[in-house]
Amino acid sequence: MLTSVNYFGTVELLDRLRPLLVPGAAAVAISSNSTTVQPDIPLAVVEACLAGDEVRAAVVADEGTSMAAYAASKIAVAHWVRAHATGPEWAGAGLRLNAVAPGLIETPMVAAMRADERTGPMLDMLPIPLGRGGRPEEIAALVAFLVGPDSTFFCGSVVFCDGGSDALLRTRDWPAAWDISGRDFGRAAR
Repeated sequence: MLTSVNYFGTVELLDRLRPLLVPGAAAVAISSNSTTVQPDIPLAVVEACLAGDEVRAAVVADEGTSMAAYAASKIAVAHWVRAHATGPEWAGAGLRLNAVAPGLIETPMVAAMRADERTGPMLDMLPIPLGRGGRPEEIAALVAFLVGPDSTFFCGSVVFCDGGSDALLRTRDWPAAWDISGRDFGRAAR
């Protein structure tokens, strides 16, 4: 169920939305900073999602924890956005597609997780350099910016809005140098 909603639902929505957009319009998917700050993510779930195998994704996701499956589904969303944003159906059609990766956002769901004796302590383990969880309106403002007229050069970006957690935990993981050795990028076909 989790992968069906988080990944397959997102992709279905974006696929059906795209033909309704006029050139210059934008769409934003919601990923998560759990894609980079949670350990032991089942990459088999990510691969099943990206392969379009909803049944396999659900089966593999059910073998682990729901938190790991959540992160895997959100990695798949981020990868899908990056893979499709620059293609002919999005950028090639004058449409922008990006993703937002929120961190811990203070919502009723998070409040319920905090109250749970099992998940509450896990939430407290996540370091947030700004010292607090985010507010829903902060994520809404970022989404509004990304679909608005002041973000027209954003394409295929995954924007972290997580109070600094990703930067703290993965300081040197990004940006990563582009290694082009051994690749011909279609030059042989010309």
